[in-house]
Amino acid sequence: MATGFYKDAGQRLNAGVQGVFSPEIWTAQLLQDLEQNSILSSPLIVNNSYEGEFKRGGDTIRIPHFLDTVEDKGVVPSYGEIGTADHAELDYIRMTVQKGSSFHIEIDALDQLFTQPGIAKMTNLMAQRAKQAAKSIDKLVANTIGHAMNGKDYNSAASGITDETKMLDLHSKVEKIERTAKDSAYDMVLEAMMQLDYIEAPEDRYLIISPSLRKELLKDEMFVNASYYGGQPVIPTGHIGQILGVPVYVSNQLGTVKTPSKPLVKPALDTALRNVDMLLGATNCVSVVIPHAEMAAYKPEKKFTDAIKSRVHYDAKIIRPEQLIAVGPKSAPSP
Repeated sequence: MATGFYKDAGQRLNAGVQGVFSPEIWTAQLLQDLEQNSILSSPLIVNNSYEGEFKRGGDTIRIPHFLDTVEDKGVVPSYGEIGTADHAELDYIRMTVQKGSSFHIEIDALDQLFTQPGIAKMTNLMAQRAKQAAKSIDKLVANTIGHAMNGKDYNSAASGITDETKMLDLHSKVEKIERTAKDSAYDMVLEAMMQLDYIEAPEDRYLIISPSLRKELLKDEMFVNASYYGGQPVIPTGHIGQILGVPVYVSNQLGTVKTPSKPLVKPALDTALRNVDMLLGATNCVSVVIPHAEMAAYKPEKKFTDAIKSRVHYDAKIIRPEQLIAVGPKSAPSP
């Protein structure tokens, strides 16, 4: 059946450029593209700092976290003593890296990628790979938050495990507040902000909403659309505006998403946040690490082809669950 597309298997080759493939350059391009396509796992939302050496999947690294050890000594009278000095303490939370993704591309000649039109092909391949990896990491963050709403640590489970009985308990859980039929979206933002204010969460906050909630917010006069203000040369992926100084991002990992059944349109990924329309949190809440990424070119045995393979190790962990508030969908009005 005709689809309007045809494949270029690489018949037009340009000899003389073999051996110039640089995995380091394309790996760096992959990570850069990945960051640009991320929303839930964006560095603007999560913490990317870690310590330790990663050598293989399943290794444990450390997430640094400063403890609040500074006390107010009160008024010190003349010739009085200020008391014992406080010590800055750096606490660590263990994080196991046992999730990731990979890709494998085989072509009839690697050198075709380095002709003038071929450079765009390789760039497009990296962009496609980065977009898929960004979706996978965002899904990982969504599921990590979803299990944290039940007080479970998804980071303690191996890749592919969804049974919460096989996960360790968190020290607390992500709170979810329900939305009634009378509550506006803006009301719920204010409620979530108040909850974070009660615990004195950091002011470096973010708001992530579902596509359906975006439609609702854009009709609210209290919302400031990003298209109406300047001062920022590049708007981050998913950023649509701000509410009371908090940047707002939209992600299809949240809420009910009805993907149209059309050619080239991939269905939305199934995540644990389909029953959540809003996430308001601070950047200390979730940590995402990508400690290892590599890419290599090789010649498959018994073939006249060249191939590229790549893998990326990553994982996510809830560090401060109390600093994240989830809001459920609007309930149906009473009959």
